[in-house]
Amino acid sequence: MAPSRSLDAVQPPSAREPVLDVREGYRRWAPTYAAETAISHLDTDLVSALTPPLAGKRLLDAGCGTGRRLVEAGAALAVGVDLSPEMLAAGVGLDVHRPGLRTLVGDVRDLPLPDRAFDIVWCRLVLGHLPECGRAYGELARVADAGATIIVTDFHPAAAAAGHRRTFRDAAGVHALEHYDHGIEGHLAAARAAGLTLAARREARIGEGARPFYADAGKLDLYQRDLGLPVVLALAFERGA
Repeated sequence: MAPSRSLDAVQPPSAREPVLDVREGYRRWAPTYAAETAISHLDTDLVSALTPPLAGKRLLDAGCGTGRRLVEAGAALAVGVDLSPEMLAAGVGLDVHRPGLRTLVGDVRDLPLPDRAFDIVWCRLVLGHLPECGRAYGELARVADAGATIIVTDFHPAAAAAGHRRTFRDAAGVHALEHYDHGIEGHLAAARAAGLTLAARREARIGEGARPFYADAGKLDLYQRDLGLPVVLALAFERGA
């Protein structure tokens, strides 16, 4: 069965919608988080292109949500950390307790993990929820081993400038999540301060890959409006010795 699809996270909610803080927002979103969104779909494409082969590697997903991305990663060790216990609990049905796969409650700014423990680190669509990203980059660098690849994705500044917001839908309607635009230079400066070197920069734009999400929502007029808009930023870094 194909995963359900949602247009949320690319269409602006009503200006009357209150903005939820991260803990409350993801607590509410957890029961329906399994539905793919246009943003998560584009994020997956970017991260897949930037991630080295995972066989035999130690992988961390910092801000892993339900842990669903870890299940099929194929890493020798796959660890997920998330701030929301409700999100992690929603992933129980994804077999996240099998050998080599582990999830923990924790904050990306204070990871409950040892130094230099991972070969590949993901932090996907997380840092925009933080008022500042320097501490998080420091933690990503700390837990990455020498020569590790660190991949960070975020809601693209161009999407925020166009009026789009981080949103999700539940039975009560569409809700906005708190989001802070660090700008591309803000990410790069924080990464440099943490000792990381930029290896690649990519972005995903609204195109044919996102069209089914608009079609399912009956919003192809919005698809034409958004066509070509960058909505996901991806940055790949290397950790030196």
